[in-house]
Amino acid sequence: QDEVIATYNSNRPKFENERLEWFNYNVQNDPAILADKLKNYKKKAKVIYLAAYHHPDKVEKNYKQAWEINIVSLAKIINALPELKSFFYASTDSVYGEGSFEHPFDENSKRYPLNLYGKQKALAEDIVLAHGGKVIRYPFIIGPSLVEGKPHFFDKIVASLENGEEVQLFSDSYRSTISFDQAAKFLIQLIENSNISFIPDVLNISSDKPLSKFDVGIEIAEKLALNKNLILPIKQSEQSGIFEARRPFITVLDNKKIKKLLKLLNINYEV
Repeated sequence: QDEVIATYNSNRPKFENERLEWFNYNVQNDPAILADKLKNYKKKAKVIYLAAYHHPDKVEKNYKQAWEINIVSLAKIINALPELKSFFYASTDSVYGEGSFEHPFDENSKRYPLNLYGKQKALAEDIVLAHGGKVIRYPFIIGPSLVEGKPHFFDKIVASLENGEEVQLFSDSYRSTISFDQAAKFLIQLIENSNISFIPDVLNISSDKPLSKFDVGIEIAEKLALNKNLILPIKQSEQSGIFEARRPFITVLDNKKIKKLLKLLNINYEV
C-alpha cells in the first residue's frame, strides 16, 4: 500500500496509478533535489536504484560519461539521501565474468568482469555496500517495453516475426534469463515480505535453467503463436567484430538464496 515516487529522465512511461507520482530527474543533477523529495515523504523510503549507463559497447566508447553516471552520480546520490528504510541497487551478472555450466556463480564467487561496464558495476556495488545498501545481481532480462517509442529487444523480435522476417540469435552464449515482470515481482516480494536484516547484502535473482538468446526467441515464438522457423541460430564465437566490448559465453547464476527467501521450488523464464 506504499505511495510510490518513480523517477524518469527523458521518457515517461504511459501508465498512471493513484499511489504513483512521476518525478522528472536526471541522476547527474544536484542530488539535493532528490534528497529533499524524500525528506518530505511521510515515512522512511524504500529505494530501488535502477539508473545506469548500461550498454557494454557504449561504455567502451563513452567511458567518461558512463563513469559519471554509474559511479560519480551514484556516490553523490547515496551520500545525500536521508535515512532510509532500505536501499536496493540493481547490478548485473557481468561482474562475474566467464563461467561454466558445472559451476554456477553464487553470491560469494569472485568477480572477474571482462569489460569496462562490468568493472564499473563491480565498483558501484562496493559503493552501495559501503553505505549499507543491498545489491541485487540480475542476469539477462527481456520483455516488452513500457516506454512508448522505445522498443526493447523483445519487441524487435516479435515485430520481425509478425512481419515474416528472419531473426538471427546467438545459440552458444548462455545466461540465467528472466523476464522484466519476474525481475520486478521477486524484488518487490523480497522488500515487502522479508525482514531487511535477513536479506543477504548481495543476492542473485535469476532462473534455474540457463538459456541462449536463440532458446529465448523460440519460447517467445511458441508463446505468441509466431513462426519459430524464422528464428535462425548463429554463433557468437564466429561473429568477430560484432561487439566492441568482450563478453562471456556462459554466465550461470546460483539462485538458491532467493528461492529460499521467497519459498519458491523453481524459477523458470516466463514470456
